[in-house]
Amino acid sequence: MPAISVKTFAGERPKIDPRLLPNESASKAYGCHFDNGNLSPLRLPELTDVSVISNAKTIYHYLDQYWFSWNKAVNAVASPIANDPWQRVYFTGDGYPKVTNNAIFSGSNMPASAYRLGVQSPEVPIIAIVTDAATDEIDPNDDETRYYTHTFVTEQGEEGPPGEASQRIDIRYPDEEGTYVTLALSPPNVNASNITHRRIYRTATGGGIADYLFVAEIPISQNQFVDDIPTDELGSSLDTYDYEMPNENMKGLTSMANGILAGFFDSTVCFSESYLPYAWPSGYQLTTEHEIVTVAALGNTLAVLTKGYPYLFSGISPDAMAGQKLESNQSCTSARSAVIVNGTLIYASPDGLIGLTSGGLTMLTNQIITREQWQKYEPETIEAYHQEGRYLAFYGANLDKAFIFDPNTGDFRHFTAKADCGFNSLVDDTLYICQGADLSKWGESNELTSYEWKSKDFSASDLSFACAMVKGVDTELSGVRIYADEVEILHLAPGQIPSMAFRLPPNRGDKWSFEVYGKGTIHSVSIATTMREVAA
Repeated sequence: MPAISVKTFAGERPKIDPRLLPNESASKAYGCHFDNGNLSPLRLPELTDVSVISNAKTIYHYLDQYWFSWNKAVNAVASPIANDPWQRVYFTGDGYPKVTNNAIFSGSNMPASAYRLGVQSPEVPIIAIVTDAATDEIDPNDDETRYYTHTFVTEQGEEGPPGEASQRIDIRYPDEEGTYVTLALSPPNVNASNITHRRIYRTATGGGIADYLFVAEIPISQNQFVDDIPTDELGSSLDTYDYEMPNENMKGLTSMANGILAGFFDSTVCFSESYLPYAWPSGYQLTTEHEIVTVAALGNTLAVLTKGYPYLFSGISPDAMAGQKLESNQSCTSARSAVIVNGTLIYASPDGLIGLTSGGLTMLTNQIITREQWQKYEPETIEAYHQEGRYLAFYGANLDKAFIFDPNTGDFRHFTAKADCGFNSLVDDTLYICQGADLSKWGESNELTSYEWKSKDFSASDLSFACAMVKGVDTELSGVRIYADEVEILHLAPGQIPSMAFRLPPNRGDKWSFEVYGKGTIHSVSIATTMREVAA
């Protein structure tokens, strides 16, 4: 005889008519967890003893001990430099790009202080005055023509691009004792980058190559320097010509492989020098057809999501990046919807969730949810995180509605929770969420939600099922409702479900379904015409 037996549980697939769903799929899944195929409740967030600013929109865990928070959408990344003695963190979204470090971050609201990212070129050229030793033996063919330039250097040793060259000066030879050049130096017009020193260079010609060679490094407060250094004692060549500051409007900072940082402004993608996060040559910039929404790193590949077509930029060095426009009009509706889950970048488009890897793009929810159904999730408001291989998203104007999408099973489940912002910590594999000023660990409380799970519609052709059985752990914490032709024929509240099979009221129906709710763990639900069938 026909029987209904559900021994594994899964979430919703809204696009499919309830009668055509797989047996394990739900027509309604709220507050559910499906560990090992069982139906169980989600755990509530566990409150920590940490507080951040009450209007936080971004949080970041620094040195696994301190919490940074901002009242706006910020992208922060750790220094790509191994064993960085300054333990720097770079971030965009809070005005111009910035950097903080272990000497200045601490305060009541962290980071308490930060410097502007990058080092500007000197605004005023060096003024050079030659003092020649007196001599009657002058050979004009041995005169040296010389130019000077200089760079600014931060406390961390970050050297910026050179300023304009000085005026031409001529040094007479032979170089008698007492010949020297006095350099007059101007301070930076603005010092937002913690500039502490200046490096001086001068031209020298040798082996057929003319270049600026290192003369000296002096404190930024020193406004004069006397150069009496012989040419054969000069240092290495100037190599920071294109170490420009990042664009002041750059945002979306992310860290790629090989020590490269990436960001964007408008429709322009930016790349830093490898392992030099303060240097952003404009020659490395690439463009997209449409305005960029966000970027995300996938190893050596940068996924660029726009208001039009997505792009992939790949390369092992910043000067060798090549772009590929993907011919798929799946724009990104929300920058914060983009999250990497199991190596795939998942983001919200107008049509549903998209999966993007270095190999291309996939529509993850095409067979699961319609475009019309998807609009109920307000995709332009979605902010998402990865959680144990799943896509966890909050949405709505107040981010007080939520869903979980499992890319492995391709189903949805819903729950009610609010998260103003969050942070995925790789160190302890924990998702931290912020609710007001309170910081909580996702899903680690002993307190459980109350779930609701309703089955598909099972076709029965005017059958009369006589008995049912619910198996599980702590089933006394759950209730069950059984329906025939969408009419409730039995309701057993929590504490009323027998440990054995139980009888159903006499009823016939063409369409049968059931719903379980509560906080118990359910292993299976069976409905049949005989006790022997239901207990099988």
